[in-house]
Amino acid sequence: MAGDPIAKLRQGMDQYISSIVPTGSYVGIVTFSNTAVRKANLALLDDQSSREDLILKLPSRTGGSTSIGSGVLEGIQVLSFDQDPAGGFLLVVSDGNNNFNPDIDDVVDEVVNAGVIVDTIAFTDNADTSLRILSDVSGGNTYFYRADTDSITVLNEVLIATITDRSDLENQDPPISLFSEALSVSFSANTTGEVTIDKTVGVDTIFSFTWLDFPIEVTLNGPNGISFDQSSEEYDLNNNDNIITIRLTTTAVSGNWKFFITLLSSSSQFQSQIVSVNVQSKQVSEDDPPVTINSFVSDPFIDYQKNPYIVVFVFATKGNDPVANADVIAILEKSDGSDDVIELYDSGTSADITKDDGVYSGYFFNFTGDGRYNVEVKVRGNQNTAAISNGGNSRSYPIQGLEEEAVMIPVDMFERSASGGAIQVTNHVDSDIDFFGPSQIIDLAVIGVSYERQSATLQWTAVGDDFDKGKVFEYDIRFAETFQGISRNFSDADRVTFDDVINGDLSVIGEPGDIEEITVRLPSRGDEVSYFFGIQAIDDANNTGGLSNIIAANLQYIPPLEPDKTDTAMVLYVVVGVVGAMGVVMMLIIIMYLTRRRRNSNNPSATGNMNPAYA
Repeated sequence: MAGDPIAKLRQGMDQYISSIVPTGSYVGIVTFSNTAVRKANLALLDDQSSREDLILKLPSRTGGSTSIGSGVLEGIQVLSFDQDPAGGFLLVVSDGNNNFNPDIDDVVDEVVNAGVIVDTIAFTDNADTSLRILSDVSGGNTYFYRADTDSITVLNEVLIATITDRSDLENQDPPISLFSEALSVSFSANTTGEVTIDKTVGVDTIFSFTWLDFPIEVTLNGPNGISFDQSSEEYDLNNNDNIITIRLTTTAVSGNWKFFITLLSSSSQFQSQIVSVNVQSKQVSEDDPPVTINSFVSDPFIDYQKNPYIVVFVFATKGNDPVANADVIAILEKSDGSDDVIELYDSGTSADITKDDGVYSGYFFNFTGDGRYNVEVKVRGNQNTAAISNGGNSRSYPIQGLEEEAVMIPVDMFERSASGGAIQVTNHVDSDIDFFGPSQIIDLAVIGVSYERQSATLQWTAVGDDFDKGKVFEYDIRFAETFQGISRNFSDADRVTFDDVINGDLSVIGEPGDIEEITVRLPSRGDEVSYFFGIQAIDDANNTGGLSNIIAANLQYIPPLEPDKTDTAMVLYVVVGVVGAMGVVMMLIIIMYLTRRRRNSNNPSATGNMNPAYA
């Protein structure tokens, strides 16, 4: 790895050590080419000086071979110094195929026996596909960074995720990524941007700006009129790695923060460059927890011939309460360099199972070839965003039918970003055949019955032509006098035709997420007259979305009650049932050891203090 790739790796790792790894952690560094070299033993990061000392040991050049296995074994040795390595973490970063022994497969047993957890970052799509094995066998996570881009925003998100995706953060205070964007900056005009910092965050707020070629200057203005520039104590310029860091020393004022980026070099007056902007912060108080997000995909390893799609999930919470009505998107960065943006919903339809549970989801199937795909998610609050408190019950969510117990608590405007991990696709084929059907309708309901009109009114949420994308071609709605007539013999049941529709129009199809509603005239009414309904969405290639939930309507006449204080109007009895029908290069290993007691009695952790450590 020479030139820009190693520069971007240093930029990312500089910020990882200086700003992301929690204080109290132990960190060491190992590099590897044809052999592994220990650059730093485990060192306690307890202040900024200790972080800067470790940054000086990051590699600035690489060799021409790759022995990932050697790096892993040396990393385990670093974790094993005077202690049991079990529970330690290795962060393995490589852009090459293992071409020197030992191979990755040869060190799997050592990883398992040591009890270490291995996170891997494929640094370009050329990285060894067996990297994921190290994560699979150890319970770690797999990430991808396409290093042929000028931006390191994705790399920064990935590095933050290696900390925040852990389950053992109870005694730590990890950073929260607020903003992550790659901006084009030209000599002819300043580039501006804006970041919303809500009142729940603001501690240890860091604005970082990285670039590759021409020098820049940055001015940062807060909502209270305060300004930071190169003359400010908080402003740090790292000319070696092309990083500007503005580290606020007091809690950031909530509101909109604006930054201005200026390209300085006169030789670049006809050129532009990419500047990566990342903003992170920490929570202000445990009494008012911030909105946090966690993202993952249904399957990170796709055999296109067997399962040519994934579901992207984002879980948004404020403390233990789910966050509803936020704006959520996922950006799928493809191996060919293009991006796809999909919207994710918490609507209880299509890919989403339960409405307002804080889990936003959406399908993605637009794979363009074999290789790795990166997932990045962004979440923003709006005027309707709220945390759903369910009577104070920790980690419990509203149950259908008991929504009145839930309390919608408005959430201030906020923004968050995070890595959703990586996807690896194999056996991709190009095809013009539409083999993606619509989503299954899961919320069909009877919302009214009229004995006089001999009718039932049905309602459901529209799904898409391909899962949740595009309009479906038509709906197939059928009814029968028995449940089995729908569940077992749907195709033989009576189909609702245009002539049967009293209100509504079967030919007018809504967009995915729209509410559809029709009123249907039924064959008969009277004692013990009930009808069961089901629906299928059909696309223009005749793919179906599967049978919906089955519901029922009773058209029995209920005579008026004797006069009393209640309404004496005719009552119609409605029963609704819901049934689920480059050359190979040397790379870097970061070894992490969390929450372990050092066996050496001279080590401070022997007193019982639980300190994480990274190498």
